[in-house]
Amino acid sequence: MDIGGLAVIGSPSTCDSAVLNLSSRSYHLALLGSMLAFTIVFDNGSEELALGTVTKVETINPVHTANAREAMHVATNGAIEHQSGDSGDTRAVTIKVEAVFRNWDGKWRKHAAVLSNSPATGTPVALLDQQTADELMADTDQPAYIGTLRGSSVRIPFTLPDFSGPRGSRHLAVLGATGSGKSVCFEYVLASQLRWPGMGQIILDPQGQWATEHGLPFSLQGLATACGRTVFVARLSQSLRLRKDAPLFLRLLEESKWFRNLAFGAGADENVAQARDMLHAALQDKKALKAACGTEDWTESAPEAVMTYLLDSLHGILPAGTIYAGTEQQNRVARTIYRPTSDSEGEPIAEHILDRLPPGALDPSGHQKFQQLLAVFSALHSLWSPYSPTGAMKIAAGADPESLGATDRRRDAWGLMRQVMAPKAGQPAPWLVLDLSADLSQLNLDGNDADTTGDVMAATRLLDSAEVKARIMSQLLNTLKLAGQQQFTAGGSLNVQVVVDEAWQYAGPADSTQPDALVSLSNQFAGDCRDVRKFGIGFAFILQSATGLRDDIWRQLAVLLVGYGLHDQSDIKRMAGRVSDSHLALYRAAPPPEATGRYTWMCVGGAVTGLSFGANPVFLESVTDPMAWLNWNDAWITRIRREFSQHLPAGDTGGRLTHLPSRPGYDDPAMEVHARRRAVVDGRASATGVASVADALAGRPQRRDRNSLAHNTTSTWTNRLDDDPPPF
Repeated sequence: MDIGGLAVIGSPSTCDSAVLNLSSRSYHLALLGSMLAFTIVFDNGSEELALGTVTKVETINPVHTANAREAMHVATNGAIEHQSGDSGDTRAVTIKVEAVFRNWDGKWRKHAAVLSNSPATGTPVALLDQQTADELMADTDQPAYIGTLRGSSVRIPFTLPDFSGPRGSRHLAVLGATGSGKSVCFEYVLASQLRWPGMGQIILDPQGQWATEHGLPFSLQGLATACGRTVFVARLSQSLRLRKDAPLFLRLLEESKWFRNLAFGAGADENVAQARDMLHAALQDKKALKAACGTEDWTESAPEAVMTYLLDSLHGILPAGTIYAGTEQQNRVARTIYRPTSDSEGEPIAEHILDRLPPGALDPSGHQKFQQLLAVFSALHSLWSPYSPTGAMKIAAGADPESLGATDRRRDAWGLMRQVMAPKAGQPAPWLVLDLSADLSQLNLDGNDADTTGDVMAATRLLDSAEVKARIMSQLLNTLKLAGQQQFTAGGSLNVQVVVDEAWQYAGPADSTQPDALVSLSNQFAGDCRDVRKFGIGFAFILQSATGLRDDIWRQLAVLLVGYGLHDQSDIKRMAGRVSDSHLALYRAAPPPEATGRYTWMCVGGAVTGLSFGANPVFLESVTDPMAWLNWNDAWITRIRREFSQHLPAGDTGGRLTHLPSRPGYDDPAMEVHARRRAVVDGRASATGVASVADALAGRPQRRDRNSLAHNTTSTWTNRLDDDPPPF
């Protein structure tokens, strides 16, 4: 280490902080936030090297104090020759000791976050250079690099391990205001985690940014594929099939106001709950389902057949009084299904009056009402269908289900998650991106929405809700947790990180003004953060502020990556419980990225970097050039590619990467259209949507009277796919 005459230890200094007397030759160096180093030697010959961050620089000159004898002269002339400026000033620099290494057998080893004794005055102090940093961290296991120390070009390894060790998993949060580079920074973090082949990733992607990679500096999916990974991008709108769950399906129907369109009143929560229970029983009645829909499984039947069956079942049960006790309310709902043919006294309604009554959804002339209900129903039903909307349209047009290709079928959510959780022997764990964003492939984004069908718009609006996303996320998390419990009971553990983008909406503080679905999911995240670490599952939350997470989740976080913009007093107060006042002051002094082009991150938590000892944060400037990142991480990338060369894409012979690969091609043509249109949508949180197949099914057979119902709604989707449900 080149001492270079920067400074010497001054007084007072302690084991965890030091005041430095700055050399006059260093008066004009930019030091705030820099990492400095000094050594102390003990009587037994052992040696400690301390690294500390400059948290304060102070100019001291006695003649310029307000009560100095020269104060009037200074007030009149502004300076005193030979006593003002560099010739009379001294600089006092305060550093906070971050990490201490001890020399054992000629090698530096990590030792502690504080010195074993306070340093002597006059001890030389220098700026940390790359050579010294490399010597100190020479024993780092598989180092990766995502940035440099603040205000310098010194690279520090990013050392977060995977979850396979005895410590298990950990939870982290990436925080920063809009424009702070959260997604970009975390992309480099995820890229660096590719060096752990056993660690799988499941990304819950409400906006679709990780699926389309719009706005990211390079293709993470392309890099993962070039490292031998299988990357699944499953779109809720097209290719992801949820685990069979009739209560969830009916709950989503309720939250989509489907029951309101059947004339259930705004305050009829208990009545809707009774109706849900009745419809659930109908979906469990395999014999009746088989007769009405041609299959015992409601998920494999066409949505119009299932809805017709459920509406007819609802109409039949209404007179029993289990849903509504009053005849008037029963009739109000019944009229939305079938136009009445008799009055309240049981007398036939005159033909001329009957013609003026609006038809019900199941009447031969009730096409418009049926389509209104079907737009919502089919959008939700498709989440459980074995076929994508494209496949459903082909079947509706007469295609044989056996002839459909892979892009016409949905992938089972459990099957995809299982591959991430239990990778095949000799293969790196796959990555799974669950795209919950709006399906833009069928929407016109040129400003003229007249080209977009009403059914498609209705379906998109329906699933453009955080409530629907929350219910779906909840099912996915339940599946993951049950799998972790099963593995734990068998004596093993998982090695999976679950990334939650836009976490403020789904893991934020719960209050009575929020929809039940969001409150329930927030509670679920809080419970899972407590429970799943021992299963080898860790969460990574991405959001804009510290207060965007509920308190019981915040307390479970082991790692914080804090970007620019947390200046609100509530955020500062929360951060103050994790870092010292001096570090908070240094964080707040960082300039905005748009002004400097530099993205400074305060890394809080042990083992985040090679210098992360205890609770002391390390300030990094994130890399902004993808090729620089590739060059810094060439060693482990080449090693991974060599180890898994048999799993590389066709035509890739392995060896050193000379450029970052582009995104893999889209298997789904609709996804390609969706991605192009994603690029024209601004960066705000976008809607989740499932394109309705109602438009494709508009040519369905005309509905007859209720006596011939079963013969005219038989599903053409009776081909059963191989389904491997979870073992719980």
